[in-house]
Amino acid sequence: MLKIKPFFLFLGLVLSAGTIAATEWELAKDADNIQVYTGKISGSDYKAFRGVGVVDAELNQLMAVLDDTPNFVHWMYNCKSPVLLYKASLLDRYQYLQNDFPWPAKDRDMILRNEISQDPQTRITLVKLSSVPLAELPKTAQAAMPKADGVVRMEGVQGFFELSPLANGQTKVIFQLHLNPGGGLPASLVNTQIVDNPFETLKALRKHVTKPQYANFNPF
Repeated sequence: MLKIKPFFLFLGLVLSAGTIAATEWELAKDADNIQVYTGKISGSDYKAFRGVGVVDAELNQLMAVLDDTPNFVHWMYNCKSPVLLYKASLLDRYQYLQNDFPWPAKDRDMILRNEISQDPQTRITLVKLSSVPLAELPKTAQAAMPKADGVVRMEGVQGFFELSPLANGQTKVIFQLHLNPGGGLPASLVNTQIVDNPFETLKALRKHVTKPQYANFNPF
């Protein structure tokens, strides 16, 4: 069994995630026991989103889903061509993701680093998400990058999944993200579209996490 990261690392990642804290969150959708909030971010015309929901699965089942990059297409909204570029450890990995944007906009892609930590007392687990420039990737990850023509690279992506164990084997999931889609897409248009992302993602996650292959994952 892996050793749990020290608590100070957990606090450090929470503080890092807090750098995308919105000045004010507004409830944008409340359906199927999922709440979606949007919020303004200082210095950006693009809003952040936050989805909150309870999943009928144990914490480690959700960790298994997040560790299974190729199958993101089955639950992450509009995600296609996901690739695990490099896994430095079970708690640190690099992924390449494409997002399907409606025509006539070009599809977008991103390179994400996932840094994982857990509070050893509460077992609350944080998966910090942050975009990484291609030049800053480890050499092994650069070599694994797929060719992608006609897509726009999204930079400055920041967010997280926060997983909080509840009674009866349930887990509270918070999915928060802020990004600039690039390519000159107007913020007024993008801000009206972001609610679907966390809502559909959490809704699909509830179904996908019940698959048998995620039943025996034990990273901590």
